[in-house]
Amino acid sequence: MAQAPGPGRQVQIAHIATQHYLQNKTRIEIANETGLSRFKVARLLEEAVSSGIVRIDIQSPSGVRLDLSVQLAERFKLDHSVVVDVPSGDEQVLQARLGSTVGDLLSEILTDDDVLGLTSGRTLSTMARSLKTLPKCGVVQLAGVAGPIQETGLEIMRRVSSIAGVRPWTIYSPLVMSDAQAALGVRRQPDTAQTFDQFPRVTVAVGAVGSWQPENSQMIKNRALSEADRTKLLERGVVAEFGATLIADSGEVIHDIDDRCIAISEAGWRAIPTVIAAAGGPSKTRAIRALLASGLIHGLVTDSGTAERLLGG
Repeated sequence: MAQAPGPGRQVQIAHIATQHYLQNKTRIEIANETGLSRFKVARLLEEAVSSGIVRIDIQSPSGVRLDLSVQLAERFKLDHSVVVDVPSGDEQVLQARLGSTVGDLLSEILTDDDVLGLTSGRTLSTMARSLKTLPKCGVVQLAGVAGPIQETGLEIMRRVSSIAGVRPWTIYSPLVMSDAQAALGVRRQPDTAQTFDQFPRVTVAVGAVGSWQPENSQMIKNRALSEADRTKLLERGVVAEFGATLIADSGEVIHDIDDRCIAISEAGWRAIPTVIAAAGGPSKTRAIRALLASGLIHGLVTDSGTAERLLGG
């Protein structure tokens, strides 16, 4: 264990640290003024931290947990990682907090040259309601309807595109059709086909996460699938959905109903440069972990409790 500096050296360290950290002087400027070499100044600044004379405390005034955000980004190799404290365990409070945070992130990273892709869900619905400004970017719906009207992609698209001041590319269809032939017919409809043609243009996408085990999924709750379909997919190991992409714990994508879905495909997700998931809470943790394992996303907005569970798992 290193010996603590004596009182004279402590004063010297404090003097150098004050000039550097509080008076914003460079190491070269301090060296010129004190007659010390810049290497000596560098060593004294390092000792200022290691001895506890200088303490560096990184804090966020907005409720963003910077420590957990950085840890998640490093653990899962994420380009965008935002973890927020949520004052209540209530699911609606959680969705509102995550939704507004996603909206703030989009306002920060989007430009006029981007094309924004969106799925549906309660968190994205609160995001759409909380948005104040967006650049004049394109807006594309990435999946059909699977939930209540106020939470569907159509309503989210209406709100987001009105803020951006652009024409949205929408999908007027259920998320899952009864069979592959019916889905093919929907995809051939001119309006739907034109929206699908926009998928390769999407540069930033945001998707909600559905959990199958435990059950917290719009696809299941709103009977987009039959009980027989659901049972078969659970037996195949599905624990999460992202759009209409079904995922197992290992991150493997399950393709059993791809030909019945009116939504962007796994390959389509992987072609988008920036894909961000927005989800949190105990019931979504397993699904989020599976989604992270799949490699489909480059960013995550979640709550501190979920982040701690993901990091601890």
